[in-house]
Amino acid sequence: MSFHLSNLAWDIELRGPQKLVLLCLSHLSLQSTRGCCVTIARLMVLCGMSDSGVRQQLTALVALGLVEELRDGRVVHYRVNLGVARASDGEA
Repeated sequence: MSFHLSNLAWDIELRGPQKLVLLCLSHLSLQSTRGCCVTIARLMVLCGMSDSGVRQQLTALVALGLVEELRDGRVVHYRVNLGVARASDGEA
């Protein structure tokens, strides 16, 4: 559990459902790796959303570069990209 990542997620300006999924992933992630292994079903319960709703928000978060999906066979791991410098952040 990472309260540090959760605190960083609060400062990101997103629509409600996107922020909720990002907060959930941030809370479940380890601070050292920024990663977690959580199922869509678990996210549905934690976020109070439908299967398609969770998947839509994950797709949007991946497109924004805030979350990475890492696949290991059929298992999906998520990495939250908060608190790290991204390539586009340092370029002017």
